[in-house]
Amino acid sequence: MPFIDNDATGTRWHTCHRELRWSDFDQYQHVNNAKYLEFGQDARMVFLKDVLMEMDIAVPPFFVRYTTIDYPRPLSPGEAEVAVSSFFTKVGRKSCTMRQQVRDSLGQVACTIDTVMVGIDMMTGKSREWTPSDIENLNRFLIPVDDADELDEPEHELGKIENTRPIESFS
Repeated sequence: MPFIDNDATGTRWHTCHRELRWSDFDQYQHVNNAKYLEFGQDARMVFLKDVLMEMDIAVPPFFVRYTTIDYPRPLSPGEAEVAVSSFFTKVGRKSCTMRQQVRDSLGQVACTIDTVMVGIDMMTGKSREWTPSDIENLNRFLIPVDDADELDEPEHELGKIENTRPIESFS
């Protein structure tokens, strides 16, 4: 099941798996940093497809405004696949922020991708405000993240993650 309930917020997040390929690794024998962006893009497309097909709700049209990526630990050739969880951390009037976490087989975060997406009017190609229906649909996947969770200390981050952010390991 790609959708997982978050008991703390009453919302949910989406998880998909991606098999690692030989071409994902660089000369230093870890996943090339540019590949993580591809993992996020692939997972975002699977998320949109699953929302439409399994939940039968409309996904508002948007475009990606910018993306930031944090790499707390590398993925090594011993990994066969990664799990990518996707959820929204902020929903504004015209934009939203999607967080994606790329996890290894032990459930440890190897990468966090934050993508700001802006609603778009398909007729004019210009940004537009979300409709009430758009906001309702986006909020189904809203899991706010406290800035205090964004510490550089790995032990603290992993300890806090269970209560505030999605975790999925390969079971």
